[in-house]
Amino acid sequence: MKRILLLVGALISPLLLVAQQQEQYSMYMMNYFLVNPAEGGTDDFIDIKAGYRKQWMDVQGAPTTMYISGHAPIGKHSNSFDDVKQLGHHGAGGAIIRDEIGPFSVTSVKASYSYHLPVAKDFMISLGAFAGVKNYGLNQSELEWDQDGGIHSDYSNLRSQTTPDIGVGIWGYSRKYFFGISTFQLTGSKLDLNTVSEMEGTLDRHFFFTAGYNFEFGDKWDLVPSFVVKKVAPAPYSVDLNAKLRYDHNYWLGISYRHDDAVIAMAGLTIKKVFEIGYAYDFTTTNINNYSAGTHEFVLGLRFPNHQHTPPPPQIW
Repeated sequence: MKRILLLVGALISPLLLVAQQQEQYSMYMMNYFLVNPAEGGTDDFIDIKAGYRKQWMDVQGAPTTMYISGHAPIGKHSNSFDDVKQLGHHGAGGAIIRDEIGPFSVTSVKASYSYHLPVAKDFMISLGAFAGVKNYGLNQSELEWDQDGGIHSDYSNLRSQTTPDIGVGIWGYSRKYFFGISTFQLTGSKLDLNTVSEMEGTLDRHFFFTAGYNFEFGDKWDLVPSFVVKKVAPAPYSVDLNAKLRYDHNYWLGISYRHDDAVIAMAGLTIKKVFEIGYAYDFTTTNINNYSAGTHEFVLGLRFPNHQHTPPPPQIW
């Protein structure tokens, strides 16, 4: 295995330690809830997802992300936009996310709430929020040891820290299109993991803008182009361009281009309207491709009916 030390600067300065402050996902098309709390409760079923992402295979210390999330509508009586009795409803959920970068780990635990309001016959708007905590710490199994059997001096001055974690979003959707705006790390908390250094890091606000459209071809085929724009100062904008081709709401193939980073191939299927399986492979386009065997991401999902004896309906997007 090729050995690259990604976090040398992070051992000295928390400013570098939090360079990847928000988790990276390629399969958010299966779980937009991760990038916008207002999406929670959109569909008329209880949606449980678990994901695993191994970034930059063969690169030691590269990020590894694991999560489990779930959300459900409350008081939603119909999944049809044609229902003249369509009323507002609530959504509730939560997520546990663990991001590991070399010896460092970030564990997020957060709950969500959203409210969905019909503003036209075929259009809904929802407002949502995440609230929870993030814990920054050290993975003991990844620490290096000196010749005397103690923790290497580079790590001896580091400590764990817990900070509040708040995010908000707005989500607009119909049977044909959707869009969303969200922001994370609203508190802008200070992060000081070094007991001897006076340098501090700040959890910067992250902004996401998402939009897509569902083109239907006959009774079986759908094509859903979409994009996600991500922004955190002082870094430049990051743009993902996506396309998802779906057959009979059960099988789909996708491709994505992340500007100056990767080309991503994706596939997924739904079994008996209940079980979901998804996989993505990132073909890295940066120089790190000389050392990495790409990135793998897996998602497993479960859909539970929201109404007694009613199977979960097809997902809107």
